[in-house]
Amino acid sequence: MKPFEQSLIHHQQSLASKDYGQVLCQFNPDQQALWTRLYQPERIPCINHALLAQLYAHHEDITRSGGYVQVNRQAMPIRYSVFASATPGYFNMGGDLQKMVAAIRRRDRAELEAYAKLSIDVVAQRAFRFNLDHVTKISLLQGETLGAGIEAALTSDVLIAERQAVFCFPEMFFNMIPGMGAYSLIARKAGMAVADKMIMGCERYTAEECQALGIIDIVVDEGEGEAAVDEYIHKNSKRAEGFLAAQRAKAHVYPLTYDELASIVAIWVENALSLNPRDLKVMDRFYRAQARLFAADASAQQSLAEQSADTMTVSHQAVNL
Repeated sequence: MKPFEQSLIHHQQSLASKDYGQVLCQFNPDQQALWTRLYQPERIPCINHALLAQLYAHHEDITRSGGYVQVNRQAMPIRYSVFASATPGYFNMGGDLQKMVAAIRRRDRAELEAYAKLSIDVVAQRAFRFNLDHVTKISLLQGETLGAGIEAALTSDVLIAERQAVFCFPEMFFNMIPGMGAYSLIARKAGMAVADKMIMGCERYTAEECQALGIIDIVVDEGEGEAAVDEYIHKNSKRAEGFLAAQRAKAHVYPLTYDELASIVAIWVENALSLNPRDLKVMDRFYRAQARLFAADASAQQSLAEQSADTMTVSHQAVNL
């Protein structure tokens, strides 16, 4: 066997068994779907640097596998890449506020740039379909989704949300913009007016409101998300090639480039370094509110219902400093 073939098989095998840390993988042969779940127990489910590094490695493995997984010594195609979360009630709470605030206070431009660059590297990998032609990307959203979590979800072709999911870009509360793809991805999916409305307004949106805006494609009842993914895959199977051709055509009409993402990240870094002490205090308060929700001591945890109600007030409490 040639070295290239050995490497290909190695990456096909590792996709279903590799321990990435905060990323869990499972291949469903019936769906021909590779499920990628964010796994962040006993911590704030945010886009931290370690998670970004693990997602980057995972995406590289998908590319290097040629889009196939080894199942019983046979290579099966990854027709669908499903992005979801293993944290009940939450998809993702956005950027790593604690690390960002610390870097801003230190005036550590290099750390902010490294975090931002890795973020758009991960966004680009998935947005550009892992450099594969046969993979349809799906995001399954089953709870709270904030800031960078929305940006991550929008790298998919199809967004499926359960009815209880809520969405918000809180960055403007502390004078920042979401810089890892929000404007680029929302504008291409739903138009610049919708991007401005969601980003500048800092409002919370239900799954149904996001569907009306053109952000979410399918809304189902709570607990029916996985079944909805299965149903979508079943219905789409007969027109999968046409669907992917349509995505390629849209990419020519409204092309997304890495340079575009990088230029916006540069604005984001300058924006972060311009924040004043009041802005940083608001970020501190956001972080403390998140930390209370995800305390490591299980006995101190609130019920999911209480957590959801608490997070609904975080954005508005944070500005009353």
